[in-house]
Amino acid sequence: MEQQELHKHLIHIVQQYGSKWNNIEDHIYKQHEQEEAELREKYTGDEYHYVQRTDWHEQFSGLIGPIFVEYCTDKKRVYGGKNRQSFGFPVKFNGIAHSIETNVELKNKNRAEVYIKTETNFNDEYLFVLLRKADTWKIDNYKNKRYGNEKWSTCIL
Repeated sequence: MEQQELHKHLIHIVQQYGSKWNNIEDHIYKQHEQEEAELREKYTGDEYHYVQRTDWHEQFSGLIGPIFVEYCTDKKRVYGGKNRQSFGFPVKFNGIAHSIETNVELKNKNRAEVYIKTETNFNDEYLFVLLRKADTWKIDNYKNKRYGNEKWSTCIL
């Protein structure tokens, strides 16, 4: 694969992963909010706090699992991974599908860093590390920074 094609391919992997994640997270968040609104309307007293709710984390994990397997390395992860304990708003990779700047730096033949800058309220920037194994590139970890900070924050994938 030619270098320019490889760069496009790596950016595509990151943006596809981030976009799929965001779509799932947004969908689950909206369902959660709708359920809460319906419960508030139905139960006006203390019973609201004791009503059985949908396990949205379990549903989120079930939907995230397949894209995690498809796009991420299979190393053991103490935190994060396919079993998620949180979702929210804004979505995790806010603005990733509509980046204003991208860059790829090949560290060696099996390691690359993909930089993505977004135009969001937070001015999010992402730095993904991708590893190649058996001719397949997968995301291994990522960092982000917001509001133009100089220091990267290590994030849970």
